[in-house]
Amino acid sequence: MRAPRLALGSALLVAAALAASPARAADELPRRTTGLALTPTQLVASVGLPDLFEPEDRERLTSGFVTRVLLRVALQEEGAAEPVALAFQRTEIVYDIWDERFRLRVTRGAGPDVHLEARTVDEAIARATTLWQLPVADAARLRPGATYVLAFRGDLNPISEELMADVRRWIVQPARGERRVGTGDSFFGSFVSIFVNPRLEDSERQIRFLSQRFDPRQVHALPPPPAGDRR
Repeated sequence: MRAPRLALGSALLVAAALAASPARAADELPRRTTGLALTPTQLVASVGLPDLFEPEDRERLTSGFVTRVLLRVALQEEGAAEPVALAFQRTEIVYDIWDERFRLRVTRGAGPDVHLEARTVDEAIARATTLWQLPVADAARLRPGATYVLAFRGDLNPISEELMADVRRWIVQPARGERRVGTGDSFFGSFVSIFVNPRLEDSERQIRFLSQRFDPRQVHALPPPPAGDRR
């Protein structure tokens, strides 16, 4: 009986080590160069996830059914157990067979819906899978000299009812991507379960990757917008 107990004890120690070292587990994910910048108030990120769509997904876009894309981002400081900040972008794509164009509804965090149009499949996919200067965290929360990384996860047509309910609740309750893990919100869950070892049945397809490591002092600052620019 002693050997099985030792084996069980070793297994528990390994599991505990993984749970306590999300950054170490995340290192197994591929890297993708990500555009990073600082506004006067926020860290923003830009990256593309067009490989979320396979050829069969592209063909299905013109079927008339709604296609949903959910992109999630976590800002992780090396050595920390929980993400510093969380953000997401959700897009719905519908093909208008009468006007022969795609109509998209894009939502970033708790911000308002933005309605866009696309003429081609490539344009629709690009709009749905591109994060352009997505606000990820308040700049004041970054510690100069610390090392950070962004973890990305893209889901095509999330099929979990619980997940979609969490998305709707996140939109209704202003969060601005600043909620912390462990507050009872299952939209992001733990860093390991969502970004490192997610359930494959959560969506039809998913991709996960990390940005390059960075020090906030090395991130360039965006110039102020031109006078009269309301963006």
